[in-house]
Amino acid sequence: MTAESETIILALTSAILAAASNIAFARALAKVGSFALAQVANLGNAIILGIYAYWVFDFSIFRWEAFAWFGVLGISNFCINRWFFYTGMRAMGPSRHITITSLAPLPALLIAVLVLGEEPGALVFFGTALVIIGVITVIYSPDEGRWFQAGIGWSLASMLMFTAGGYMRNRGMHIMPASALLTAWAAMIAVPMAEVFRQILPRHFFSWGGAGWALVPVIVLGIVLNSAQQVIMNFSLKGQMSLAIPIMSATPVFVMVLSALFLRDLERLNRRVVMGILVTIIGMAAIGLGRHG
Repeated sequence: MTAESETIILALTSAILAAASNIAFARALAKVGSFALAQVANLGNAIILGIYAYWVFDFSIFRWEAFAWFGVLGISNFCINRWFFYTGMRAMGPSRHITITSLAPLPALLIAVLVLGEEPGALVFFGTALVIIGVITVIYSPDEGRWFQAGIGWSLASMLMFTAGGYMRNRGMHIMPASALLTAWAAMIAVPMAEVFRQILPRHFFSWGGAGWALVPVIVLGIVLNSAQQVIMNFSLKGQMSLAIPIMSATPVFVMVLSALFLRDLERLNRRVVMGILVTIIGMAAIGLGRHG
């Protein structure tokens, strides 16, 4: 198997696991605060992956530099961005929200054009136009008396944080390819940092008021799936980021299918939203092909 094929398989697996874990977490978000869910997810990642990493880690490859990269990732993405992400998902619904957060290749494309002097071809411009049309179709919300879906700011902020986080994962994994241990470390760093935010943010973000024992299996399932997805995502981003990120942008398709099956009482998808998601994904694929053949 070539390195490119391995990256494709890992990125696609990551997209499927991300969709499944977020569908489970969406069910929990109907009852608990977004930062409360982020905290329990980080605790679960730290415990599950920490125990696993203890048994499989080769201490001969230990590098402090990798821990530094993932320490910053723990603050920026596991702490702050998980709050952004879950808040946006609660406001917009998983399908719309994850369509926006999966647009991480677009900032990378903008940087490549403006900073690195890349000259995108016709296929890239065509794909970009499709993405813009698709996203506007997804977030347009005439039934609610506004132009765009409420909560889009959270989704856009989360998308930008994901873009930066992908670079941090790539750097850390190249220094020390110990995905489970580094993920557990990042998640562990995020837990005390969130307690700092507890002192300054509104209390509803940390609320467990609507939680009950019935939510425990759902949250546990989400944590297990998310833990596996984090490890696989790290390995995929260790390869060609320019190949892995566009493939992982297919996550909204899997979210849309799973939402239609399991979240009919929480998220209603009309034909306009479905078509918008599909057009967006086709656009992202066109950008990926246009930039990397």
